[in-house]
Amino acid sequence: MFFFSEYLKQNYGKSLYRVPIDLPLSCPNRVNNGGKGCIYCPDDGSRARHLRANLDLGHQVREGIEYIRKRYSGTDIGYIAYFQSFTNTFGSVELLREYYYTVLNSFKFDMVIISTRPDCLSDEILEFLEELSCEYDLWIELGVQTVHERTLTLINRQHGFSCVEKSVKALAERNIKCAAHVILGLPGENLEDYIETARVLSVLPFSGIKIHNLLILKNTPLGHLYQKQIEGGSPGFPVIRPLNEYEYADILIKFIEHIPESWPLMRITADAPEKDVIAPKWWMKKGQFLEYVKRRVLSGENGIGGMPEVLTEDGSVTLYHPEYRQHFHSLTGAATEALEKFIKPSGIESMLKDGKRIRVLDVGFGLGVNALSLIEIAEKDDISGYLEIISLEKDIRTLEAAAALNPELEILKSCKEHLSWEGKRSDIIIKIGDAVETVCDISEKFDALFLDAFSPDVNPELWTYDFIKKITAMLKPDGVILTYSSAFPVLGAFKRCGLYIGEVKSENRHRAGIICSFEGDRIINSLSEKKNNIILHSTAGVAYRNPGGCCCKEEIFTRRAALVKKLQKKGIPKWYKTP
Repeated sequence: MFFFSEYLKQNYGKSLYRVPIDLPLSCPNRVNNGGKGCIYCPDDGSRARHLRANLDLGHQVREGIEYIRKRYSGTDIGYIAYFQSFTNTFGSVELLREYYYTVLNSFKFDMVIISTRPDCLSDEILEFLEELSCEYDLWIELGVQTVHERTLTLINRQHGFSCVEKSVKALAERNIKCAAHVILGLPGENLEDYIETARVLSVLPFSGIKIHNLLILKNTPLGHLYQKQIEGGSPGFPVIRPLNEYEYADILIKFIEHIPESWPLMRITADAPEKDVIAPKWWMKKGQFLEYVKRRVLSGENGIGGMPEVLTEDGSVTLYHPEYRQHFHSLTGAATEALEKFIKPSGIESMLKDGKRIRVLDVGFGLGVNALSLIEIAEKDDISGYLEIISLEKDIRTLEAAAALNPELEILKSCKEHLSWEGKRSDIIIKIGDAVETVCDISEKFDALFLDAFSPDVNPELWTYDFIKKITAMLKPDGVILTYSSAFPVLGAFKRCGLYIGEVKSENRHRAGIICSFEGDRIINSLSEKKNNIILHSTAGVAYRNPGGCCCKEEIFTRRAALVKKLQKKGIPKWYKTP
């Protein structure tokens, strides 16, 4: 991977930093298309965050220079005049000349980068840019986005790919360096489409590339379409599927493999104020993502069993599951989450110290953190009781990943090889398969049930009223159910199974966990009256259903959506409001 920062140091012997400039220009797509523009573009045309609207050009330069000097130490740095927002060649040559030289005469810039569209490069403007390139090291960022005509139409670009080909060739003829601006993750496109974009661009006379992941921003046509999709679909429009950092990294690395090695990467992620981003919500910061991609490229590996390793804030490690698009544990701490939301509120340690025989059903063995934490307690010298764990896990590969992640733990090695382990004061049996089915083979009663499956929005099969009713029937009269999920459909299922529900308050900054029991005395922090009313008197508390136990997640979602719609027609509100 060859980054633009490396290119700059090679050519200038120092770091160069962009000074974003917002010219008082618009975009032909907005002006000529009733103000609609491209479906992903915000109203400010992606203006730099620190720039205020309508700030005069001189002030923009001064503020930009001051910002860089405060942020970056050292005197041996250079500056790039970066004309970024909207379309920076959308105007007459006379107007552009006035704007550009107002900026360039106000400070000694080392380089000029101009962002524009391929349909805004007339012969007159090309001549002006050629003139500018004789005075400055000039780069043009050309908005390409994709090579696929169907997508260009879908995102409302208002030009075809032939326009891109014509423009980059015209710039090359004038010896003006040009970088292609590409978006990965556009609706209707897949890996094959992205690779085709890379291949087509690679034979054109570009000098570099700027790659962005698609951001779905508030108050954009794409944002409105995405909201409609969430609420029940937007007919006639492809599914909009935001890419999380791992999915995007997989695509990005494969994309980069098909572009010339000599092309510097001007950027590999999109950037926008967090408050404006609807999706995707990444946990990685820009610098973290950059380091993650570099490690992936250098090592050629993608975690354990295709599941990337992630260090959580308490120092414990979790993995990311690509099928469910989630981490196995909270990123604030895998070990801490087990202790705070499952182990402590269960009261198992004190019961074991009292010499009791305790049986636990662990739904979702995962990486084994909950089970291992319990076993560690049970094997202490001051324990006189005995602990039995039955753990349900869908995929044997998850056990293999857990063992590979912690090769020094004999417990995990035994669980992987024999699906069981026995110690002095504890034992564990693991049942592999769909928990909806494997739970039917269990006849024991349990002192505690740990419901630790992937979240309801990706794994609803293990959060339905029907599944929860099954496991509730396995609970001893004085037993408890513990989970991290406080989703209202889940709380609704617990409530309808006759359970008292409370919150488990965390000493750290975790969200509260949930504890349920047939005995109200076991609940210390009961749900608030407001939450109880939401569960019982609004459609938010409608539980997921899977009566036959054979529905896929899409069917479960569809079934619930249909019931919610039916209830709302009868006057039941989406959310309970205090009278």
